[in-house]
Amino acid sequence: MRDGGDLLVKPRMIDYCFVFPDREWSIEFARAITESDLEVCLSYYEERKMRQAIVQKYMIPEHGAIGALEVELTRRAILVGGEADGWGCMRITE
Repeated sequence: MRDGGDLLVKPRMIDYCFVFPDREWSIEFARAITESDLEVCLSYYEERKMRQAIVQKYMIPEHGAIGALEVELTRRAILVGGEADGWGCMRITE
């Protein structure tokens, strides 16, 4: 991100993606997200023919904080039959 000119001191929405083989499992995962600073969106992921949950957090893209949240969310996803599918965010250059 830094090499691409991203202003890493600017906060933005970070998306953490998770996939589930079953709709009910994705709903259980969403119910496990109780933090007020996290938002969850559920949808059908056509490309993989699975259910998807995207957890969003507005934050500065700091490596340690992103990794720590990803580990915690992945733990919760695994408990209800899901798996991590990566994270991403928009690049801010100005």
